[in-house]
Amino acid sequence: ARGLGEPSRYILRYSETDWTNIELELTQERREQWMAEKHSLGFEMPNLPYLIDGDIKITQSLAIVRYLGRKFGLVPGENEKDIIRCDMAEQEIVDLRTAFGRLCYDPAFEEKKAAYLENLDKKLVVFDKFVGEGPFILGEKMTYVDFMVFEFIDQITKLAPGNIANAENVTKFLDNFRKLPALQKYFESEEYKKEKSTDCDSALIPLL
Repeated sequence: ARGLGEPSRYILRYSETDWTNIELELTQERREQWMAEKHSLGFEMPNLPYLIDGDIKITQSLAIVRYLGRKFGLVPGENEKDIIRCDMAEQEIVDLRTAFGRLCYDPAFEEKKAAYLENLDKKLVVFDKFVGEGPFILGEKMTYVDFMVFEFIDQITKLAPGNIANAENVTKFLDNFRKLPALQKYFESEEYKKEKSTDCDSALIPLL
């Protein structure tokens, strides 16, 4: 299932490195097992998702995706304007996903959906202009932020495909990402098709 850890999974797939994905089954038994074992795994702040890379142990999804960005050279470099642009994109896409998450978990989902979509359109006008010609946030240079943008917009697309389609530059960004050679096998796989078909709630549950 997709969740807060998915941008990091995309980076691992893109890097073509060997890695093992562990998911927490959504059962009371497995939840209790995790609560019992999480303090014995050597994490300073036990949480989900987590990453273990040799003697490096990380929790918190942003810390993980930033680490993988540094590890695989998916960072903006030394140019301050590029760094700021990535920082702003990162925070904006987190805000968009947070709003999406609040709606999906809200008992008054149906009543609040229209207002959410109206605000989403306003946000997308600004973000679409920010993305510009692309193909990615820093043009040809890919960073970890691109993986966050793709995943979180892709999640929102399941709820609001027409709204996303109206954002021309964002739509081109998504298409460019899907065409990355290192990710072609995954996008053509049954795993991706299955994950893409998950509903609003299951797309938001943080997994390993």
